Amino acid sequence: MYSKTNTTQTKTTILSIVSYALKGPSLDFEPDVHINARRLINPPSELRKAFDGRCEGLRKNLRADPAFHELLAEAQPQISKAEQTRRALMTNTHDNSVRIVEIKVAVACVRGRHRSTAVAEELAKLPVWPEHYDVRVYHRDVDTPHRYQAWHQQSLEREKMGETVGIGDYGVEGDLDEDDNDDYSDRDVRT
Repeated sequence: MYSKTNTTQTKTTILSIVSYALKGPSLDFEPDVHINARRLINPPSELRKAFDGRCEGLRKNLRADPAFHELLAEAQPQISKAEQTRRALMTNTHDNSVRIVEIKVAVACVRGRHRSTAVAEELAKLPVWPEHYDVRVYHRDVDTPHRYQAWHQQSLEREKMGETVGIGDYGVEGDLDEDDNDDYSDRDVRT
């Protein structure tokens, strides 16, 4: 799923932000910037069952963590440096044409549904991107079939319609799932 922001001026830089699952297949491209969202503490199980990272309900929880803001702040200079490097490598500028460059940013977490998706969404919405950026977001693994996929879709649709959605709307508080602990053991991994 691609979404575009910033569409008013001629764009000379495409910023492609891709969230993905480390437990899935390898990426089919080499990212210019790689962000490891596993360093963020996983949201509570109840939130992960009701929402994916596209939903405001889950992103609000992650935004309460200072490490989330640190991760976004660290990504910004890496992306700017990647653009400078790409532009410096461009040749054949004698025709004075405007060259379009693409900066590929990969955001990873274990299953590609919560932390990486939330980071990608929030990164794309930052007001720091220059006007010449065409920001695009793609979530490779967010819609892979899973037990709570229907709840995630319902929450996303309800939020799009302007409703406030809470975790109690699905009765997930008492629903224990042994496989839902994702990776609390590797939350200290820093990349």
